[in-house]
Amino acid sequence: MQEKLRFILERAHLPQGTDIQAVLKSLKNPMALNKETSMLEKETSDSKETFMPEEGNDLRLSGQKKNDNRPLLNQRNNPKLDNVEEVIFPSVNNCSKNVYNEMIKNHKGPTVPTRDMYPCKKWNKPRPNDRLWPIVIEPSEGKILNSIDLHHVKKKVYSQVKEQLGIQQERLKRLHETCSKYQELAVRQHVTFVWDTKTDPPVVYCPLYKVASTTWMVYFLRLAHINEHNPALDIYNKSDQERKRYMPRFGGGHRRVFQEFKAPSTSRERNKVFQESLRFIVVRHPFTRLLSAYRDKVERPNPKPYSPYFKELQQAIIKKYRMKGSNITSPTPTFSEFVDYVIDSTANLKTAQEWEENVVCWTPYWSQCAVCSSDYQVVIKLETMDDDEQFLAHIADLKEIQNVHEWRNLKRSSVTSTAVIPKYYKSLTQQQILLLYERYKVDFELFGYSFDEYLPDANP
Repeated sequence: MQEKLRFILERAHLPQGTDIQAVLKSLKNPMALNKETSMLEKETSDSKETFMPEEGNDLRLSGQKKNDNRPLLNQRNNPKLDNVEEVIFPSVNNCSKNVYNEMIKNHKGPTVPTRDMYPCKKWNKPRPNDRLWPIVIEPSEGKILNSIDLHHVKKKVYSQVKEQLGIQQERLKRLHETCSKYQELAVRQHVTFVWDTKTDPPVVYCPLYKVASTTWMVYFLRLAHINEHNPALDIYNKSDQERKRYMPRFGGGHRRVFQEFKAPSTSRERNKVFQESLRFIVVRHPFTRLLSAYRDKVERPNPKPYSPYFKELQQAIIKKYRMKGSNITSPTPTFSEFVDYVIDSTANLKTAQEWEENVVCWTPYWSQCAVCSSDYQVVIKLETMDDDEQFLAHIADLKEIQNVHEWRNLKRSSVTSTAVIPKYYKSLTQQQILLLYERYKVDFELFGYSFDEYLPDANP
């Protein structure tokens, strides 16, 4: 009971200087408790506020005017239960031999973890004496896209392609305007790209975790005609052959994509090809992507890959954010607990380097794909994926993936259904949603997403 009361009091908006310990001690004296409670009610009765965003995305308290000097919500402390025992979260920087040796020295368990069981996140610093790669190309509102000759586009899809071209131009205009607002994000940065140099113009893709990356890896394997005549697949029917030919066990998988579509070998070649290429990125609503990552890596009891890392992370989140005596019995963190962890662990991350060195699966788009340094020419949205991907397939003349819809990465509900989104986000408070938005604000602005629909059903 004492711990529950302490938890409630520490999260309450009490007057500055309130002695919580004195309030707890007064439980032994009912008269003193009544007196203390009356004082608290009197002092806080005029200061009750709810969290709501105002025009311009300023995160303020309702009733707080713009000339009010009180800190905005994103500058306020996010009160948490202070655990007596320090919680150590697993590291994502398991790259050097010394770090790995230190990790296994303190490891408890029947098996010694191998290096690939824990993620290695490090910042690959651009070499100062190599100015050719990586390079910074600020958004041009579709310089390459607008120069593509559309004479090869079939008549039956020409009108749809022209319509999509207008949509893309609007998206690229927003990209340009947002990057102009955040000029500090245009930095030299090494990014993992898929390079298709056989097309004209070349096609360059930046894969993003939990945003149809598996689907697009399959598309690239299709472009490379992987396993089209593999006799090992003859025992399967046609639909199973189409699905299995892209699996790692038959020589497919993500690694095969990077083997088939390598970056040019020299900095000079990379520089030239990149500037001439049709660069594209696939995005989705930042909140649905975060939920998808949670369901895949934090809610599941046996997440893969990096299972040992994510299992340790799950237990650390529970230890830190689940109140002692709670009636929650889930062996993995709730969505609310996970969001608290994300909010706290990313509070001080400002640069791409800081995000890349500290976060595994929910790094922002702007950071992971250097959005303001790469001048993407096509923005595909998961919400309009069919139309967007076919637009790219036709303007780039990628015949192997034109009108291809047979196989999608839909098993295990990997694409988060719109039906399940409210179930998870209704468990959050308005403050959690606003703070979460602050962490991914640039992504929202870059790609024209809103979080307004998430607030009405959230807890006050």
